[in-house]
Amino acid sequence: MSRIRRFFDATARVSLTAVLLWTAMGCGHGTPQAGGTSTTVDAAARAQLPAPVRRSGLLTVATSYQWPPFDYLTSTGRPTGIDIQLVSEIASTLGVTARFTNLQFPSIVPSVSDGRFDIGVNELADIPARRQVVRFVDYYDSGLSVLVRQGTVGITASTLCGHTLALTQGSSQVAVAETLSQQCVAGGQPAIRFQFYPDSAVTILAVSNGRADAFLTDEAVGVYISKTTARNLRVLPGMVPNTKVLSGIIVARNDSALATAIQMALQHLIDSGAYIKLLRGYGVADAAVSRATIDGAGTE
Repeated sequence: MSRIRRFFDATARVSLTAVLLWTAMGCGHGTPQAGGTSTTVDAAARAQLPAPVRRSGLLTVATSYQWPPFDYLTSTGRPTGIDIQLVSEIASTLGVTARFTNLQFPSIVPSVSDGRFDIGVNELADIPARRQVVRFVDYYDSGLSVLVRQGTVGITASTLCGHTLALTQGSSQVAVAETLSQQCVAGGQPAIRFQFYPDSAVTILAVSNGRADAFLTDEAVGVYISKTTARNLRVLPGMVPNTKVLSGIIVARNDSALATAIQMALQHLIDSGAYIKLLRGYGVADAAVSRATIDGAGTE
């Protein structure tokens, strides 16, 4: 545990120790989050909600508090981030309250697809494999950058061959890394080596400790981590080629009514300006979508 504590700066907004203790003590599960700053209920969107959600007044949300600035805990243990705030605003627009539950990342998609939670969020990439079991209401459009230790040389966003990547189990980066490695071998270069970890915090720690060379991440996440919780890391300039992808809020594949309600509420926030205001606050306005879509409809 001491190595983990040293990994995080004592003055940082996010603490891995807090995340681990929060989870170990059984806290962070079923955390209600009031519906943000939006107070206008969209009646048409609310009408699309499944009756059980309307009656309960709760929207249950699966997430993982280890992905700043999207989903994380403040130093006082309060959930926050782009996803937390956006979903809270969506819930408010639907006239319900979002209740967040902290899970390990690989559990998010299955826990939504099997109905344990209404929706899931964790900057989840809208990829074909996931669309087989869940629907996506897309809200973010970005690509992957590379996070490395300070002082690392001989690696760029477009030259990963022969290096070791730390990967989170169940993440979309796994498929990306496998494709990149295949391209390396096809071009006569060494394959990329992989190390797999159960959650993002431990994955990033592997790079910080030098066990792995790099971590594939959204640029906003990498910049946030390098400026707050792991200052011995830095984001390499440029984007990994051909990695731009939509990310979305997930809903069970057979729950088209809830997906439509979430889509309509998100569009309401886009039209009102609340959505872009939120993204600007985190410095990621360039990743905004112009309209709310389900499974990227009309964007491919």
